[in-house]
Amino acid sequence: MMKKTRKKIIIFSILGIFITSVLVFFLRSPIGRALLKSKSHFIAHTANSRVLYEPGAERFADRIADFLPTAVKRVEEGHFLPFKKHFKVYVFSTQKSHNESTANPTSYPIRGTAIQGNVFIAPSAFSFKGLDTHRESLIHELSHLHLSQRLGFLKRRRIPSWFTEGLANIIAGSGSEGISEDTAVQSIKEGRHLIIPERRGFLDRMPRTIQEAGLTGPMYHKQNKMFVNYINSLNPEAFKKLVLAVQRGEAFSESFLTYIEMSPEEMWTRFKNELLSTGNKGSYFEYK
Repeated sequence: MMKKTRKKIIIFSILGIFITSVLVFFLRSPIGRALLKSKSHFIAHTANSRVLYEPGAERFADRIADFLPTAVKRVEEGHFLPFKKHFKVYVFSTQKSHNESTANPTSYPIRGTAIQGNVFIAPSAFSFKGLDTHRESLIHELSHLHLSQRLGFLKRRRIPSWFTEGLANIIAGSGSEGISEDTAVQSIKEGRHLIIPERRGFLDRMPRTIQEAGLTGPMYHKQNKMFVNYINSLNPEAFKKLVLAVQRGEAFSESFLTYIEMSPEEMWTRFKNELLSTGNKGSYFEYK
């Protein structure tokens, strides 16, 4: 009896040490520090209490607060469903503060993030490649937040990034900054393009295409915007059914086959062949 008790104590002790070590490692990681970072210094905007800003970001917050109702409407129309939960929009005064709060280790000026059930907007959204893109950035991140509210973290991660990013880009009008359609078509001709199916590690933020095809972030966004817009242009009603099915939590590949009547791989081949054979560009790249 004493041996069994001693064995249980040893097992629980080892388990406790392991759990404690994992917890300490997590809390010291960028993600852990981001989750624990205080937001008590943020100030609620007087015109829209859903918008909170860091001292020094008042003018940025004014523009976000002014546009937020329009952005919400655009996303709900693009997703064909209302938001399920209340959320806040945090507007940061520095890129460093935004990156620390979103566990973003890169120096690339990420314009916004949908995380922790809210939207974070960085100063770079107001000056990106010489453009004020705060409206597009807000809508884009709200699209991601909308999907997260409907599906939760785990199910949302099962949807290919090219689709979630493409949907957000066509609703927001984002994903075209600094990349022309001619340049995107040339990249596809040279074999530097989306990889479908797009598999990746479950917790990996970087899509397989960027890792393996050598695309830049802007080129990746340009191509997924063109592709998802093309799918919508062929049959808007079928595309709507696909978006609604995805938001119900139905498997993406099966839903795509059901409503679009071909696999994502077959659709990509059709899109690529049409684009390369005719050089066709134009209205089907604009979301209606």
